[in-house]
This record gives sequence, structure tokens and C-alpha cells, in this order.
Amino acid sequence: MQPATRLRVLYFLYYGAVGANLPYFAPYLRGVGFTGDQIGLVQSLGPVVTGPVALAWASLADRLRAPARALRLATALSAAAALALPFSRTPLAVAGVLLAQALAASAVVPLADSICIEWLKDRPGLSYAAIRVFGSLGFIALAQSLGIALALRGDRPGDLLVPLAMAACAVGYAVAARDVPSAPVAPARPRLREALDLLRDRQLLPLLGACAVHWAACAPYHLLFGVFVRDSGLPASVTGLSMTAGVGAEVLALLAFPRLARAVGTRALFALAFAGSTARWWLLSRASGAMAIVLLQLFHGLTFGVFWGASVRALSALVPAPLRATGQALYAAVVFGGGNALGYRLSGLGYDRWGGVGPLFGGAAAVEGALLAITLLTFRLGRPARLDATGH
Repeated sequence: MQPATRLRVLYFLYYGAVGANLPYFAPYLRGVGFTGDQIGLVQSLGPVVTGPVALAWASLADRLRAPARALRLATALSAAAALALPFSRTPLAVAGVLLAQALAASAVVPLADSICIEWLKDRPGLSYAAIRVFGSLGFIALAQSLGIALALRGDRPGDLLVPLAMAACAVGYAVAARDVPSAPVAPARPRLREALDLLRDRQLLPLLGACAVHWAACAPYHLLFGVFVRDSGLPASVTGLSMTAGVGAEVLALLAFPRLARAVGTRALFALAFAGSTARWWLLSRASGAMAIVLLQLFHGLTFGVFWGASVRALSALVPAPLRATGQALYAAVVFGGGNALGYRLSGLGYDRWGGVGPLFGGAAAVEGALLAITLLTFRLGRPARLDATGH
């Protein structure tokens, strides 16, 4: 298998596991008997450890200059933990498995991204977006096929098909990671002081903070969208179709991103992502019919596609190449770790308090609107020179 193909398969199966998790795992836990608070709690444990774990893996990979070796080990440990998921039915057991998996899975995307970005530097005919888009396709494939399968099985509460699909994908991406290409080796090992300097970067820290808040605002969707669909009296197939529509828009956004990024700067891209997310969450908080719910997921092209492309572009400008894995892990730690942990916890508590997901989407719209206002304000106050110098 060619290196680019192996990377595509890795992304396809990793995000295929996410496509089984995000729409269906919370409804699965609800069917097993978990409360909203318990769902939010067990799902937030992984993001809590994402930060230090991802940074530890990435720092080790950068110091040893062996990110491919670290990725192979991380995916193998993640798959081993995922195999226990179908046998876990209590909050304590599920929490233990998700925590064990997070100790390895937190490193997969930062390491894969750092390998992919560095490997592509000498291959101008390929782009990161063209490879990463297979992750979106994997998400679509699992979200849609699993939704249809669950509907055909009668939307059984606590259907074991959900954790089985997640475990199968984990085993698959561990196999794919066995022969990922090795990224070019930096001439010298990065020093610890250089890694710590990233935490003092006056452009990187605001970027991480804004992205973390955005991701926290996405938590009601990531954690409880499947519950939202079921609470609306709609079948799981609507969840699958919604995810397919959303990630289909994400695919188009990623494919169009190189051309879009040449036309406007990174801050304008973030403003576009926050504006689309504001409209999406506000409209979704008032939606009830299947058609409206499905069509609103087309905003996902802005909520994630444009947002992710802008994030990768900004990180490429701000993080030195020898610290690529550490920089990607720092982003994952703050955004996917801290943002998810906070958002999941608040979403679980809010669901129990307000008895529905709709009010949570309304709150998310308010948060995204505040981010948009801050982003637009930075245009008026001027742009930092270092990003401008790179054309971003």
C-alpha cells in the first residue's frame, strides 16, 4: 500500500470510529440506563486527560524524532482498550475503558497530522486537505451505515452494534498505522525550553483559546445530537442522514479550502466559521422536523471544515517544524481536551436541568456570536505582523 493511501486509510478508520461515537454512543448509553449527567461525566473523562497525554506522546515523538513509531504504539494501545467497550455496561466500567483508550487515542490525530504535514512538504502534487478529507468520508460511511443498521434493527435501546463498530474501527486504524511513512527528521532534537516557548507565544495562545471556546460550544452537538433526534421522535436514520449531510459539506469545504485561503486571510476564515456556527446553533435550537434538522447540518462545512482548515494553516505559520508534533498536540490538548471536557460536562448537566438539547443549542449560538464579535473587533484593532508576513 502506498504511503499516501495508508494515511488515507488511517484517517478514514479513525474518523469512522468518531462517526460511530458522536451520533450514537450517547443514545446507546441512554438506552443502557445512563442519566444525562452520567453520559456527560464519562464522556468528559477522555478529554480531561487529552491535554497532558497528547503533549507527552508528542514531546516524546519530537525528542526521539520518531513520530511514526509513536503513532504505531498509540494506535495499538487504543485498539486494545476499545475491544473492552462492548463488555462495559456500567458507568464505572465505561469510564474506565474510555479513560484507558484516551491515554493512547489522544495522540493519534496530532501524530498523524504532524507526519502527514511534514511528509507532504516534498510532494507539491499532494495536499493535506486531499488526504485528510478521507477522514470525513470515513465519518460519513460509519455514521450513515450505522444509522441505517440501527433503524433496521428496530432502534433497540443499548444496541451493542454501536460499541462493536467503534472497536472494529480502532483495530482497523491500528493496522493501517503499522506502515505509515516516516516524516523527514529534523537536524537537531528540539530542546524543552523551545517547547515551553510555545506556551508564551502571544499569537498562539489567543488562537488556542478561541478555538477551545468554539469547540466547547460544539459540545451539545457532538455529545447529544443523537439524543436530540430521538427526543424529537425521529428514528436513528435521521441522525445518520444528518451526519452525512454535515460531513458532506465538510468534505466540500476542505476541498475548496486551498482556493478559499488564497482569497482571504486566516482571521476572515475564522470569522466565517463562527458566523456560520452562530446561525446553525440558533436555528437548530428551534428546529423540530426531520428535513429542517438535516438541512441545517450543511453549516458543518463552516463549523468544522473552514474552522479546521484555518486552524491547520495558522499552526503551520506559528509552530516551527522541529516542534510540529508538539504544536499539534498542544492544540489538541487545549481545544479537543479542555474544550471538550468543559463542553461535555456542561452539556450533560444542562440536559438534565432543562430536559432537552434545544436550550443547549441556544446557549451555543450565544457563545459563537461572542467569538464572532471578538474576531471582528480584532480586524478593527489591527492584525499581528507575524501572521500577516506569511500571507495568513
